Amino acid sequence: MADQKLNVGLITTVSGRWPRELPKQRDNEYAQWLTECFEEINLVKNETIAVNNQEVEEIARSFKRQEVDLVIVLLGAFTGDYASAFIAEELNVPVILWAPHEPPFDGGRIMSNALVAATMNAAALHRLGCKYHFVYGDYNEERVRNEVFQYIRIYRTIKKLKNTFLGLIGYRPTSFYSSTFDETLIRQKFGIKMEEFDLSMVLEKARAIDQSKVDKDMKHLESTVNTESLPEGHLENHCRLTMALEEFVEEQGFNALSLKCWPELGNLKFTPCALIARFADKGFVIGCESDVDATLTMLIQKYLTDKITFMSDLINIDEKENTALFWHCGQAATSLKDPKSDLIMSDHPLAGQGAVFETTLKSGKVTIARMSKIGNAYKLFLTRGEAVPTQKVVTGVMVNVVLEDPVLKTVYRIAEEGVPHHYAIVWEDVVDDMKMLCKILDIEVMEI
Repeated sequence: MADQKLNVGLITTVSGRWPRELPKQRDNEYAQWLTECFEEINLVKNETIAVNNQEVEEIARSFKRQEVDLVIVLLGAFTGDYASAFIAEELNVPVILWAPHEPPFDGGRIMSNALVAATMNAAALHRLGCKYHFVYGDYNEERVRNEVFQYIRIYRTIKKLKNTFLGLIGYRPTSFYSSTFDETLIRQKFGIKMEEFDLSMVLEKARAIDQSKVDKDMKHLESTVNTESLPEGHLENHCRLTMALEEFVEEQGFNALSLKCWPELGNLKFTPCALIARFADKGFVIGCESDVDATLTMLIQKYLTDKITFMSDLINIDEKENTALFWHCGQAATSLKDPKSDLIMSDHPLAGQGAVFETTLKSGKVTIARMSKIGNAYKLFLTRGEAVPTQKVVTGVMVNVVLEDPVLKTVYRIAEEGVPHHYAIVWEDVVDDMKMLCKILDIEVMEI
């Protein structure tokens, strides 16, 4: 997927009887700040401020032609409800009502009255059922900058989700009912499109890969990672399947995959854990065990942070240390490795049917999340923690996380709510962003 910038419309408004000097100044300053601070947006604005209804309508039509995703209505000075209401209804996009602070009082007339205008406009949009957000303060205040940053991050994430084409390679593994999903609800709620293909198509491609290309990839891996413990043929199978999936993704135009990794691939000694790790290192999300909802969660984390995510099981807790041990077979990106930990390529730790990476993962702030269809609606399990130096206690990849919430209470809540067993982990604190995204999309967040 090409990097999708967010098209942000900026309109600065003022009603007819208010002075124009301050609104024009604000229009220039705020437009310059938005342009300089946000490489991820295309700022769309008119050359002049909007004073009357006709100017509002003309600017709105321009926004529509340029397919804006979000509109900032900057209250240059007092403005009636018409501008924000017309834009919200005509464009059917969210509106940010932004009221800068009042200039210092000098004993004369009030010069802006933007706060009154913003609250009045908010009341009108609320009554009309339009989606809006309220920002109060000047652009050079840290709190205000953070609020605007957050809205842009979240709406950019929503746009990326709507432009995501997810490839389904196989359905769920045997008896994994928690990997089932609701395709139409996902499309309705998140905008993700998906298409399913049989595993046999990828296997046929794998067997047809030119031997010289396979040999080259094998030599590259043997020179960069310890592969001595891999059984005969496993490395070649890994390289063939990796290159086959790369071809398939390019042919189909997929932005992410959900992959049925067993039992069929395992029975043929093609277990794809190490493959998933290599794709992750390139920034491409593959959810294992056909868990589409967990894959969806990983995509949200990736789009919010532009960082690599990891799908994991929670296999043990320590109440005294308030830690949770997150583990999986061996599909974590190698770039997530703890610098002090060894990295080896070995046989699958449970099934012994294909290549995996073994290591412990790095320390740092993390967000642990899981989108799940529970009943007839999506809910988000969400918590934050601190990944700490971890001792390798079993084969596979693992990391210990000190949770912010009580660990025993957390696992009981998971079980009581019916949250499936895969969690998406990203090495950044985006709890507040994910909560805001859920508020915008009308998704319940499970508080511990």
